[in-house]
Amino acid sequence: MPLHRPDKSKAQPSGKELKKRQTYKQGLKAERWAMWILRAKGYSIRAQRYKAQGGEIDLIAQKGKSLVFVEVKYRQSLEDALYSITPRNQARIVAASQHYLANHSCEAFETFRFDVMAFAPKKGLLPRYQHIENAFEAF
Repeated sequence: MPLHRPDKSKAQPSGKELKKRQTYKQGLKAERWAMWILRAKGYSIRAQRYKAQGGEIDLIAQKGKSLVFVEVKYRQSLEDALYSITPRNQARIVAASQHYLANHSCEAFETFRFDVMAFAPKKGLLPRYQHIENAFEAF
């Protein structure tokens, strides 16, 4: 009788890989919460997960004549979420925003800003959150 060799393509993911997947899914969920909250505040969403060479923007929203680039973070505390946005992260967001502005018609906007939406768990269906307008400047 031949020996059975396990199919490596069906191997169980490592603990590290499972954690990475869970973090990714939680980030997507936080982005959906952010979109819902922003829409409730009167924003319209222009783009989600906008990628450009050198960076990514989680959400691009508009309200009136303001175009808003939004970074969304989910951590175990709001403080951890806010501190996770490093100068390097900010530079990547700025690079992606410059790409967006260069490749989309944005003449109608009078202001551009960078907001942060931080999320942390709490009991119940919705997490705790904090929306910081003009969280950092670049232009």
